[in-house]
Amino acid sequence: MEIVRDPIAEDYFYNLSNNDKNFQSYIVFDNKPNAFVIENNIYFTSELIKLIEDEDTLKSIYYHELGHIEHNHYASKKIKILDASKSNSLNNLLSIGLAVLSGDPSIGIASSLAINQKLLSELSYNSIKFEIQADDFMISKIKERNLNTKGLINFIEELPDNQNVYFATHPRNEDRINILKNLARKDSAINSPEFNWIKAKYGKNSQIDDFNEFFINLEKGIVSQIEEKSVPNSYFNYEIYKKGIGQLNNEEMFQELYSINDNSFLKIEYFNYIIDNQLSDLYELIEKNKQNKAIQKEYYFHYIYGKYYAKRNNLNLSNFYFCQFFKSTNLSQKIDYYCNNYDKNKISNLDNSYALSN
Repeated sequence: MEIVRDPIAEDYFYNLSNNDKNFQSYIVFDNKPNAFVIENNIYFTSELIKLIEDEDTLKSIYYHELGHIEHNHYASKKIKILDASKSNSLNNLLSIGLAVLSGDPSIGIASSLAINQKLLSELSYNSIKFEIQADDFMISKIKERNLNTKGLINFIEELPDNQNVYFATHPRNEDRINILKNLARKDSAINSPEFNWIKAKYGKNSQIDDFNEFFINLEKGIVSQIEEKSVPNSYFNYEIYKKGIGQLNNEEMFQELYSINDNSFLKIEYFNYIIDNQLSDLYELIEKNKQNKAIQKEYYFHYIYGKYYAKRNNLNLSNFYFCQFFKSTNLSQKIDYYCNNYDKNKISNLDNSYALSN
């Protein structure tokens, strides 16, 4: 199971939340259709994205998972599991939680899930009571957002039982299905360009052929000529940049994305690009964002600022930040080197406030 950091997809889900920074959403590479919650974060598998044809269906499932967060179901399950867990399970669970809190699930969570898939299953399993509460929240949002449930009903009914991981534990009594049917309309929902972009990236089966062709060719190392203008050019250029092919104006790409996308991981990537390319006129941007709480939650926050201050020849502050970063790893030699090579008396109170407690 590989959990992806995708600033464009994350921003799409962030907008669904009405820009609520209290929780985030991520996509997981997995061949089973599923969605689940860990801490205040929602995860969708790539197979679920591939199978969903209707944007209102994805939104409905998103609001169902959000219902679990709103009702604090994860915390209830975590307490119950901890009470019955031995130390090795506890360590794996804490590793999952810490990875989410750090803002970088692609590292901690991926390794933990591979080690203890059973634990994830326990965390992902919800009682019928929890599912009904989450369904009620979803239905309220469907009504509030005037979503069409036609696609959701078809998705539930057409998914083969042997693939139906997501709905395996969901109550399907007639009353609840009838509520969804009463909210269905004959017309088909119009999928947004952003939804089609995500579908193309993870399923290669969006309604926009140019998007599908772009990602199919990109996997082969080929950059397609795109005529589709429904998303910014920076979307295409970002994916090309991530593949490491082409000679594009990446500074322009990052600046355009930065202006329309508030994703904290995107900012970390942008700051890393600024440092690597010595764009000193943009150093102020890095300095200004040091107090950004969303960036502070990113796993690479301390690493980026260690790298930044090294570039600014402030080795004392650089070593302080690298010390904090390597404290979150098991690299004892790095910890010893950086943590013993800075003067604590020369670290400001502000910078000290970003230190890790351990």
